[in-house]
Amino acid sequence: MCYTVKSIEDVRRLVVATRGLSALSDGTTLLARACRRMSELVGADTVAIALYDGADALTVQAAEGAAPTGIRLPRNAGIGWRALERSMPVTTGDCSADPLDGLTASLVPDGVRGLAAVPLTFNENWLGVLYAGMRDGRVAPRTTLLMTEFGASLAPLLVTALHADRAGEIAVAQDRQRIAQQLHDTAGQLLFRISLSAREIQQCAAADPDGAVAAARSIEDAAAQASGHLREAMHSLLPAADALPVTLRRDAAGFAERTGIVTEVVTLGTPAHAGAHVEGVVVSALREGLHNVEKHAGAGAVLVSLAYQSHQLTLAIEDDGKGLPDDVDLHPVPGRSAGLGLSGLLQRVAAGGGTLRLGRNDDGGTSLRVSLPLVEHT
Repeated sequence: MCYTVKSIEDVRRLVVATRGLSALSDGTTLLARACRRMSELVGADTVAIALYDGADALTVQAAEGAAPTGIRLPRNAGIGWRALERSMPVTTGDCSADPLDGLTASLVPDGVRGLAAVPLTFNENWLGVLYAGMRDGRVAPRTTLLMTEFGASLAPLLVTALHADRAGEIAVAQDRQRIAQQLHDTAGQLLFRISLSAREIQQCAAADPDGAVAAARSIEDAAAQASGHLREAMHSLLPAADALPVTLRRDAAGFAERTGIVTEVVTLGTPAHAGAHVEGVVVSALREGLHNVEKHAGAGAVLVSLAYQSHQLTLAIEDDGKGLPDDVDLHPVPGRSAGLGLSGLLQRVAAGGGTLRLGRNDDGGTSLRVSLPLVEHT
């Protein structure tokens, strides 16, 4: 049955509940305030928000009422995971009869019988779960609908807040990349010249061959040691987990400066090194996607999202341009152009066991989405 908001009072209550949340840039404050507003909106005895960590676990970050915070919910049959995997709200009228996870087990002794879980998603990526519990039984359809609408408004605000929380970390990583590049361009080249000079001394010394050779070898050894220390320092300045997000942000910033198109990059989940091949394909996908936006889209804004999950890495590029031309074909017959230069990228993605999707988005523009499977790196 399709249940939609028809009550003017419900609309008014939703507006009141979400008012002012967009001004909160701190993730912790936003989550706490959202739980309080949700509790007031639906009259719940307990409300909680658990965030997905990208590694098959949900962690309760904020709560109002009986629900405790800090509980880690591994992937199992709990109501929150069922909501995420079905991409739809899930309710129960008897928590003790459902498969218990840590959150449900903590609510049963407090007398909470009805529990609803609504997935929080952004751009088809999991952010977490919004929970509401009632002591008087199953959650009503109207309550679930209000939770769904509230969650839809909360999700983009949550992405913005999480992005702001990571801004300092990203800035540090970018600064490390800049320093590493400067080290490579200055000290590295200088050490290379020292090494060449030492070799020349060994070849040209005539007056004191033995002494010149010994001095030259000493210089060469010192330069080699210094070069090794420099490589170690450069490696430490560029943590593998942050290398890909920093690279995407740098490329997007260059694109925005060159074209004047507003470009935002958000990272979802916890960054982790995905391997040279996967990260290389992701960087190629970004550059190809931004190139097509510049040449064909007529867009005013672009949103790039990089989502880390335990099993895959997903890059999405969304623009607000004029949409896809009618002749785009990702699988052209021999002799026919693939259009937009995407066929080569499609082959690289497929070779890595991934998928590439191209289509219209809700703004009428184009959405390019590349997903690649992850494997264990030891």
